[in-house]
Amino acid sequence: MNEKPSDLTALEYARHILEEVVGWPCKGNLEMMADCITSISKSRKISLVKAHSYMERAIGLAKKQGVPVDKWFFMEGVYTTIRPESKNALPLYVPIDRKAFEEHQRTDGYKEALEEFRACFEKYARQTKFPSPEKERT
Repeated sequence: MNEKPSDLTALEYARHILEEVVGWPCKGNLEMMADCITSISKSRKISLVKAHSYMERAIGLAKKQGVPVDKWFFMEGVYTTIRPESKNALPLYVPIDRKAFEEHQRTDGYKEALEEFRACFEKYARQTKFPSPEKERT
């Protein structure tokens, strides 16, 4: 059911999220969830319906990403920092194969590139004039 009624209060939207999305009891959690929905609505200047959808989406993404959806998720506002995983994001760190890297360093192409880099670095280091510390004080 993607169609949500637009005439509900924040408490009614909160009840839906607690019962249907998170599966928590409403007692003791209803006001907190309603405050979260109202906060999203006011900070992003969107309607309560869109804030409800925002909260549903944030909870779903958090569950997919392994972020714990607990009391602190809502009380600390973690739901505002959840973003979809980017398709162009950098891959996770992969440790370097040290043996392969050391073998690569022994190749002639690597040694030539390293010498070329060092020569270029020395050329630009000589051209750069660094200010002396005494002149900066005056």
